Amino acid sequence: MKTSTRSRSDASKIPRPMNSFMIYRLEKQREIVKECPGANHRDISKIIAKWWKEMSDEEKQPYRAKALMARHEHSQR
Repeated sequence: MKTSTRSRSDASKIPRPMNSFMIYRLEKQREIVKECPGANHRDISKIIAKWWKEMSDEEKQPYRAKALMARHEHSQR
């Protein structure tokens, strides 16, 4: 069994900022959970990934801007 040298509960570690897809997924996951409360994460991810792939670059732009802001804030820490 492989063990990590870093503790998962290391409070000093700053988590990586979310990328544009993860920001989109988080937003859309809330919508799907409201519509289908019993849906599992695997199915939710598949649905959202399909939607993301079908979106134009113009539609993805707001999420890319949010990800850029998150990266900037992360670099300031």
